[in-house]
Amino acid sequence: EVSTQTTYVHCAWIQPCLPFVQQQLSAAPGWVSNLLENAEQKCFLCDSRYPYNPYTQHNSHMVENVITTFEPDRKKKWWQSENGVDHVSIRLDLETLFQFSHLILTFKTFRPAAMLVERSTDFGQTWKAFRYFAQDCAASFPNISSGPAKSVGDIICDSRYSDIEPSTEGEVVLKALDPSFEIENPYVPYIQELITLTNLRINFTKLHTLGDALLGRRHSDSLEKYYYAIYEMAVRGSCFCNGHASQCDPLQNLRGDAFHQSGMVHGRCICHHNTEGLSCERCKDFYNDAPWRPAEGTQDNACKRCNCNGHSGRCHFDMAVYQASGGVSGGVCEDCQDNTMGQHCEQCKRFFYRDPLKVISDSQTCLPCNCDPEGTLHNGMCESHTDPALGTVAGRCPCKENVEGVRCDKCRENYYGLSSSDPLGCQPCNCDPSGSLPFSVCDPATGDCLCQRFATGRRCEKCVVGYWGLGNSLYGCSPCDCDIGGSQNNLCSPKDGQCKCLPNIVSRQCNEPAPGYFFLPLDYYIYEAEHAKPLSGSAPLGAMQFGQDSAVTVVFRQPSASRSVTWTGPGFTRVPRGAGLRFTINNVPFAMDFDITIRYEPESLEDWLASVAIQPTSILSSQRCKNKDLSQEPHALPLPATKRIALLQTPVCLEPGTEYSMDVYFFQPSASDPKVKSFILIDSLGLIPRISSVENLCSEKDLDEYQKYHCIEIASEVGPHVLPEVCTRLIVSMSARIHNGAVACKCNPQGSLNASCSKLGGQCPCKANVVGRCCDTCSAGSYGFGFHGCYACECHPQGSLSTLCDQVTGQCSCRREVDGQRCSRCLAGYFGFPHCRPCSCNGFAELCDPVTGVCLNCHGFTAGSHCERCADGYYGNPLNGEPCHPCMCPGAPTSNRYFARSCYQDPQSAQLVCNCLEGYSGNRCDECPSGYYKNPGSPGLDCAPCPCNNNIDVTDPESCNRVTGECTKCLHNTHGANCQFCKPGYFGSALDQSCQRCTCNQAGVCPAVCPGGDAACLCDPATGACPCLPNVVGVTCNQCASGYWDLASGKGCQICDCDPKNSQSNLCNQLTGQCPCKLGYSGRCCDECEENYFGNPQTHCISCKCNPEGTSQPKCDKATGVCNCRAGITGRFCDQCGRGFEKDFPSCRQCHLCFDQWDTEITALTQTVQELMRFAANLEDKGGRMPSCDMRFKAFADAISEIERILRHPVLSLKALSVAQMDPLHSTLYEFPDLNQNIEDIGEEADLMYELLQQKIHLHQILNPISVATDVISNIRKHFEVSLLAEQKASGTIPIVRYSEYTRNHALTVLGHQAFKASNVLEQLKTIKIPNIQNLNEKVGICGVPGHQPCITAACRGALCWDSHGLRQCGGPNCSGALPLSTDAFRKAEETAVLLNNLTTQLREPENQVESIRKMAEDSKLKGSQFNGQLARAKNQIEVDGEITKEFIRKLKDFLLDESVPPEDIEKVANYILQINLPMIPRELTGMLGKIRSIMNHCEKYKLNASKRNRKREEARTLLVEAQEAENQMNKTNDKLNDLSAKQSEMEDEIATLQAKILMNKNQATKARARAEAAHNNGILLQEFADIKRKYTILQEKLKAQGPPKVTLEKVKQLKEAAEKLAEETEKKIKRITDLEKKLQDLNQTKQDKAQQLRQLEEQVIAIKNEIMEQESKYATCKS
Repeated sequence: EVSTQTTYVHCAWIQPCLPFVQQQLSAAPGWVSNLLENAEQKCFLCDSRYPYNPYTQHNSHMVENVITTFEPDRKKKWWQSENGVDHVSIRLDLETLFQFSHLILTFKTFRPAAMLVERSTDFGQTWKAFRYFAQDCAASFPNISSGPAKSVGDIICDSRYSDIEPSTEGEVVLKALDPSFEIENPYVPYIQELITLTNLRINFTKLHTLGDALLGRRHSDSLEKYYYAIYEMAVRGSCFCNGHASQCDPLQNLRGDAFHQSGMVHGRCICHHNTEGLSCERCKDFYNDAPWRPAEGTQDNACKRCNCNGHSGRCHFDMAVYQASGGVSGGVCEDCQDNTMGQHCEQCKRFFYRDPLKVISDSQTCLPCNCDPEGTLHNGMCESHTDPALGTVAGRCPCKENVEGVRCDKCRENYYGLSSSDPLGCQPCNCDPSGSLPFSVCDPATGDCLCQRFATGRRCEKCVVGYWGLGNSLYGCSPCDCDIGGSQNNLCSPKDGQCKCLPNIVSRQCNEPAPGYFFLPLDYYIYEAEHAKPLSGSAPLGAMQFGQDSAVTVVFRQPSASRSVTWTGPGFTRVPRGAGLRFTINNVPFAMDFDITIRYEPESLEDWLASVAIQPTSILSSQRCKNKDLSQEPHALPLPATKRIALLQTPVCLEPGTEYSMDVYFFQPSASDPKVKSFILIDSLGLIPRISSVENLCSEKDLDEYQKYHCIEIASEVGPHVLPEVCTRLIVSMSARIHNGAVACKCNPQGSLNASCSKLGGQCPCKANVVGRCCDTCSAGSYGFGFHGCYACECHPQGSLSTLCDQVTGQCSCRREVDGQRCSRCLAGYFGFPHCRPCSCNGFAELCDPVTGVCLNCHGFTAGSHCERCADGYYGNPLNGEPCHPCMCPGAPTSNRYFARSCYQDPQSAQLVCNCLEGYSGNRCDECPSGYYKNPGSPGLDCAPCPCNNNIDVTDPESCNRVTGECTKCLHNTHGANCQFCKPGYFGSALDQSCQRCTCNQAGVCPAVCPGGDAACLCDPATGACPCLPNVVGVTCNQCASGYWDLASGKGCQICDCDPKNSQSNLCNQLTGQCPCKLGYSGRCCDECEENYFGNPQTHCISCKCNPEGTSQPKCDKATGVCNCRAGITGRFCDQCGRGFEKDFPSCRQCHLCFDQWDTEITALTQTVQELMRFAANLEDKGGRMPSCDMRFKAFADAISEIERILRHPVLSLKALSVAQMDPLHSTLYEFPDLNQNIEDIGEEADLMYELLQQKIHLHQILNPISVATDVISNIRKHFEVSLLAEQKASGTIPIVRYSEYTRNHALTVLGHQAFKASNVLEQLKTIKIPNIQNLNEKVGICGVPGHQPCITAACRGALCWDSHGLRQCGGPNCSGALPLSTDAFRKAEETAVLLNNLTTQLREPENQVESIRKMAEDSKLKGSQFNGQLARAKNQIEVDGEITKEFIRKLKDFLLDESVPPEDIEKVANYILQINLPMIPRELTGMLGKIRSIMNHCEKYKLNASKRNRKREEARTLLVEAQEAENQMNKTNDKLNDLSAKQSEMEDEIATLQAKILMNKNQATKARARAEAAHNNGILLQEFADIKRKYTILQEKLKAQGPPKVTLEKVKQLKEAAEKLAEETEKKIKRITDLEKKLQDLNQTKQDKAQQLRQLEEQVIAIKNEIMEQESKYATCKS
């Protein structure tokens, strides 16, 4: 503790080397005062160069003189300032920070007139004013308040210490803390700031001059006699040690002089409580575990030693750490050694871990981590300690996610590239499962995966160049297989395999044309013979010539549905022998070799020969064709009669941009008769590109297949044909190459159905009768090319000379007397097509109907189909030549007085008889008949019908006047001059004969209008509406108007007068007048209350609610609503049994007779009460006080007070009961469901009673002697019934309150019982808390050994043992307690769980492998299905081929069975059969079987499940057996063909001998055919046919006579048998094909049915869509 003794501050406080005085404090030697001029010596010399000495330096007035020495003559020395100087300051510099108490200055002279004291806490750097002193504060310090101070820190100016008196030994006192202010805590910062200082400065600012400054003397130095002089300056305080020291020492060593006297107080504190510093202002080093605080009272607030576990000797305090620890520890150790760190060096540094076998204070407790920094989290830092809760193990390296190993120094499987920069340690190899080998592991250093074949990349994620589809199929990468002609190269996209296609080519392999494009076929470059130039000097082509046998002519051929088209263009050019055609070629696409083909049809069985010469019209520019000069010699091209197309074997090289002329002459080298003109039909010339001349297009294999499958021959055929797939592929590639892509279809929009065309060939879908690749020409026999297509000529076969017509106009070539575009009608003047005859009209017409021959436009007033009679209005006989004369009836037919239809001449009387029109009569039609009258205004005879509107009998001569036309006998209930009105009592329209009798309701009209009986009622003649009485409506006055009734009164209808408030509407029943009343109202006008309702109907009817079983009619009183109860029933609603009746409602049987006796007693009591009431009523007039009443009122008041007390202070409020007591009773609440409601009702009734009692008390208080009796009686009367009611209610609540009280007591009992149980359980817990656990530990051995041993000595510790870190110690190695065993079991369970997880992971790999195998199997299945589809297509193709073969064999059989067939034809057939190549040789079949086996072996690699594998194996065996059978069959067939080949060589020798004989027959047959053709051309077909038939018979006889050799017949027979056997086998195959076709037809039918259903559904959807759109449109436009 710091001593509170205040001592004087000696001069040691003032540093001798720094005496700071503003002015020179002592005069120099020899200084003489200005008073020398006076005679008296009053001045003295001051010498302050040396310290004061009473003997030698008694005039020394240094500042040190102010230090008190407590000497008796201490007033002989003082400090003195320079004379006449106002501003002088003294500064006291202290050695350290001190606590300042007060300052006392004792002056030798006058005290200063103004001064101030300042302090500094930073050794004079800054200063703050302490206090101002002045005689006149306002003048000296105008900005400083003169006090008093309001707080301890206020700076004020004090005038108490500045007076002029006393003149000496006056004091100035300054206290650091004003004692008038109470200071509770002197250690607060602002108080400490006031009382601590390092420097003190006293500034004197003004001297007291005793008025000399105002005298204005002569001399200017009148003030120099004034100065400041101080005897002593006492500065009181103490060294500042914050309560942590009891004494202080000087900062420097004591010098032993006057400035360091004993007993002086110095500034350096001798600190305790583990503090240090000049003021004990901080804790010692390593004592910073708690914050430094000054000592306060009895609390020393000593600094606490830091806990660094022996690893550090330095620490500092951290307030944040201290607060976080809850004020326990704030010391943070510094420079922890032994690889430790943390607040208390209790943790191992990064990259070190704590040895679990050593204590924390051990210098070797932290061991370095042995972790690979690249593979470990946090750059190689290991887990610092073992914590089972956190799952950490000391020294364990936390590997990055993709790293493993004890040191985390290697990548996990399928990861690579261990790197410190990778947050996951290693990168996943991410081997693409589609491109990498199954179950392979990548290189851990480079990450390279083991790739499958054709896969590449580090991850095997892509295919090698030229392959694609990684991941799209089971087999990894597939070759691009880009079409060599349609693609730019064989490179494709690795993702989708898309090749780079040439223009207008699509599909992955670039083998499909884009929509609207096509690949040119092999025979695209065709030059029609019809457009060629003839070379024989004949007429130019294109003009049809008839009758010129030697001219080159065009033969048009019209296609028909029953005959396939075997030609191109419109037809053929008929070229005679020796003539030629010049074809112009100018559209060569590519410089290459071409094969020349000619399509033809010979007219005879003789062979032809074509001579082909090619000549370019310009110089060749292509180097390729320059090397192959065109031969100047013509090429010979045989044209066999048995074929239709010839191919020039020598190719010709043509180049684009050059025009060629190709001259072709046709010869017949073996003409039998050179004089006979023979012709050949030339269809066209074609250029076939030679595929072998296109570089880098085909391999040798492709060329072999191209030749093997006869691609050129098949592609050159006209008409429908099926190209083998290999031919199609090669032709497409070549077309794309030579044409740089696909070619636009250019389908003619008028002639084609759409813009698409066939992919190969470019044939557009043509409209009817349109031909040409682009559908731009009408076919032969059609015309009128347009958007509709072409119209068929439809030339009439009987009326036209030809079936062809003009292709522009459609005009056919007609026969004589035939006309029309189609030659389908006769010429004008003829009829009866096709046998047209002249018209027969007797000379009176030129034209007649072309079909019937009826004459048209007869003249001479004739008529009839042949103009054989006179026209109407004329008479005569045209057949006899008698002319026709007009009928005079009475005038001519052309006049306006002709009133007859016709006339005739009586043959007997020869008189004219007229057939009169209607309205005329007489022989000459000059009279008017009945019903007509003569129009007087007409000059002639105009008989007009009487204007009676068809309301008279026209046969009655008296129906109207013949002269005036007035009607006299009107019919149909009409009248008037023209019968134009209906009769009175009728209505309607006389003009329409619809006059009807008026029908009126007699009750709704006046009796005068409708008298009744047979008399008709009067009504509106137009509408029939009757004149109704008032408020009657309807056409017949049969109903009242709306709001009226009572039609039967006969006086009109009266108003309903329904009550507007009580009725639903103003419409009432028209018979009864009853209004529709609302609920509760009745009466005709709804102006009464309904039965069981009462009240005023004008305001409101209220339901009586009378019980219908307890009331009789009427149920209640209409005015009061009182129910009309039955006998024995009572109650407000007649729902209770009455007095004297049993309470069994509604029967209410009468009570026993004893009830009457009680009733008599009650009646007597009632009478007594009534007498009392009368007695009380009589008291009103008597007045006066009634003592008995006062007593009763007093009793009432007491009772009320007691009730008030109970109500104000209830035993237990409802709220308290519900909150404090009712919680344990929630389980029993269901027993009192209405308790709260009952209590609330009781409370309300109690409040009502309280209010009534309060009123009574108030009345009692205001009673006066004069009106006591009157007021009492009135109050009794007023509240009698209310009191009775309250009494009844209060009485009714007593049982409920009692039950509530019982419930409350029961609840309290239950609560007490529960509290007692809880206290018992608590006591039991207290008794078993520790001893039981110890006993249990001793008996059972929780930790492994009995628990009675101390925790330190016990090997397995105990259940209640804890370590220094607060962790439980129970168990250990070799401990068999329950807890160690369970912990070990738990640990093993966790290890087992880890093993199971690893096992699950390992099992997932086979599962993934199985899944991969499954996918591979599915892919195999898919490929198998594709292979199956290919087999099916092959099977279909085989069946088609079988059908063709069957048809061929059938024809062959018919041919061989015909005995009249010449041997040379048999030879040709045999040669053709021997030239047939089977599609496969045995070697190829064996190779195919090998492929099938390899496929099956490949499928077996992926093990399917047993059932599928067995099934597939059986299917494979079956296929193998079938393939072997097919192979055997093919071998047999090959053997047979070899036999046939051997037999063929034998037959050739024998047949050679027959050729000479057959040649003669052939010539004869040729001549016969020539004659037949000549006969056909000359029109004598029948005669020549008979001649040919006769000659044919002779030829057959000759052949039979000669006969073929026997050997030949035997060979033919054998060949026939082999063919029959082959036919049988083919029939079997065909039968199977038929079955498959049937199945396909069924499937097709099913497909069509489904398609029909889909179309129907589509129509429904479209209809619904249209309806929705229509509704949407309606809603959008707000239309209905």
